[in-house]
Amino acid sequence: MKKILVIILGIFLISCTEQVEQKHNILFISIDDLRPTMNSYNYENESMITPYMDKLASEGVQFNNAFTNIAVCGASRASIMTGIRPSEKRFNDFSTRASVDAPNAIPLNQIFKENGYETISYGKIYHHNDDFVQHWTEKDAGAAQADFQDPESIRLRDNAERGEYGKKNLIIEYPDVDDYVYNDGKITLKAIEKFNEFSENGKPFFMAIGYVSPHLPFIQPKKYWDMYDHDKIKLADNTYQPLNSPDIAIEAQHNSAELRKNYLGIPAEGLLDDKLSRDLIHGYYASVSYMDAMIGDLIKGLEDSGLRENTTIVLWSDHGYFLGEHGFWCKHSTFYEAVQIPLIISSPKYSAKDNSDSFTELVDIYPTLCELAGITPPNYIQGQSLTPVLENPNITLKNEIYTRYKQGEAVIDKNYSYAEFVIGDKYLGNMLYDMKNDKKQNLDISKHPENKELVKKYSIKLEEMRNYVNKDPFQNQSN
Repeated sequence: MKKILVIILGIFLISCTEQVEQKHNILFISIDDLRPTMNSYNYENESMITPYMDKLASEGVQFNNAFTNIAVCGASRASIMTGIRPSEKRFNDFSTRASVDAPNAIPLNQIFKENGYETISYGKIYHHNDDFVQHWTEKDAGAAQADFQDPESIRLRDNAERGEYGKKNLIIEYPDVDDYVYNDGKITLKAIEKFNEFSENGKPFFMAIGYVSPHLPFIQPKKYWDMYDHDKIKLADNTYQPLNSPDIAIEAQHNSAELRKNYLGIPAEGLLDDKLSRDLIHGYYASVSYMDAMIGDLIKGLEDSGLRENTTIVLWSDHGYFLGEHGFWCKHSTFYEAVQIPLIISSPKYSAKDNSDSFTELVDIYPTLCELAGITPPNYIQGQSLTPVLENPNITLKNEIYTRYKQGEAVIDKNYSYAEFVIGDKYLGNMLYDMKNDKKQNLDISKHPENKELVKKYSIKLEEMRNYVNKDPFQNQSN
């Protein structure tokens, strides 16, 4: 009898030890060019059809005031993966390589791998496929961004004039095909297969899934295009330069070059006509709904594998997106449409299911994931863990955020958005917007005499951040 009790006790202790040592999984969902226009955000009354992201938001914490630290993909992704803020000389354009600008960094895929995790990358995570590639245990970038399926689209592309980086592409296609012929569908199926493997082998994972949709070109199966009534698509009502704003905010920061230089049928300058604008917005919406469906499949696959209860899901976008506001398309700016992003964290470690108005930045994700997994982050990390907000969404962790693009730098809080344009020691102009009464940023009030002290206050904030980010983050690093 005693022997049986000893055996039972031994089995119990082994079971307890396995439970204690079980590592917490991370599903890290990256979305390219997504502004927070899902229904769960009620963003300016736009009627996006996104049931699966809405459901995920209801199952965790949705950050209503989340922002990118730089509105361009390469730099933004380098920043989030290393936990380091962009600066004038580091992480500052689409071609950024994290391993070049911050070779001493310990990126997320490395720190999880070194702590016993399988690190999986499917789709677009870093801008460059070979950036810190040695720290993935498995990687599949998939097909090229312009993954056309319609033979006519391919023919037109192959015979097109040359753009900035190769043949110009069509802006839209929506053939009558199934969900899994495009690359975003293929990586979803691949991830679901991997969940089943992990369910059987018990290995902990940091799985990064990088959806290209809704990045240009807007390509998706026809059924997602058909979800929207083309004639009811709303156009931007502020396609003009903000009143009193400096020309540098328009001319030097943004001319929609990504769209104009790389896609067929786009005028080299000037406003897009209503037909083309409506086509683009319709395509963007359809592409978002397609990507949303893939996220639904992905999360269902996680649930079906029995792994959801030990997996935190983090959904984020590398930056926002213009759909004609101020005459802009794409990103590459410090205006609100370019820098505000969706961010949702659904973690079984926390029971909160609510929205949070606490301001947060993408640089905060690195320390958050480390804390969720019980990993000590490097001491150079420049973000702040969001776990207190996951525990209580009503608290305010940050009152303001900092973002930049090229020579523009901005500080944003619930009251104001203030931007300066600086190259080295050369000051080129500024802007101030009242975010309570002018969230679309149509009137620059920086030159109003009554705002002199306000401008000074925010200018000091930017100068302090500028001095901070221009320092070497690895000085005096002890771990």
